[in-house]
Amino acid sequence: MHKIIRITIFVFILIGALPVYSAEFASSIRIGFAPETGGSMHSGWQLEELEVEQGIYDINRSADGFQLSTIEAPLGFSAAFDLRLILDKVYFKAGAGYNRVIAGGKGTTLDHSGTREVKVKYKQWSADFPVTAGVTLLFWGESRISLGGGAAFAYGNYSNSFKSVEPLFNHSASFTSYAFPLVAELSGEVFVSPGTSLICSIDHYYGRSKIVKDGSDYARVDFSGTRFTAGMVKYFSR
Repeated sequence: MHKIIRITIFVFILIGALPVYSAEFASSIRIGFAPETGGSMHSGWQLEELEVEQGIYDINRSADGFQLSTIEAPLGFSAAFDLRLILDKVYFKAGAGYNRVIAGGKGTTLDHSGTREVKVKYKQWSADFPVTAGVTLLFWGESRISLGGGAAFAYGNYSNSFKSVEPLFNHSASFTSYAFPLVAELSGEVFVSPGTSLICSIDHYYGRSKIVKDGSDYARVDFSGTRFTAGMVKYFSR
């Protein structure tokens, strides 16, 4: 959290040192999706009891005579809101985001011996508060492209469950933690009126929490991933 505070203070100091007369203020709201939300979904129990080393990336197994279904990488729903200050070709932005698994992340596989079916389910949600800065270019007063980066404070929960006919392979765990992921962002806007634009954005997060425990199980909450969103931008002083 201290890193985010220091970055925010630096941003406001820098803003104060720049000319205010050319400033533009804007806010945006966006929704979209995030492929492979939660990363590998690895946990200690999967490694020790199922001999799965890379979570969802190698948990799928196949054999004849079983009713199995592929466990697809989770797909997340994303929502974001931000406030932006634009000074000529430079922007500063602070916002909030929410990400939650809405599809995938569940199915049926086999245990390490290949003799028992195991039903698997992964879930994750997270909230984050990014602070970023970058370069923004306006073209003919009709469109804008922005590229930047920064860091975020992210907090979330990752949970998993494994169910089989034998109690040995019935397990569930929940892990809640935080991290300070790095953020890279690219967006494009098309103006539909002097003070309103439509926006498409690609945001990439990279970072995960420290190891956290739930009983004898352990895991990290992974906030890494790419989010694709679209929405509207409202300018207040353009």
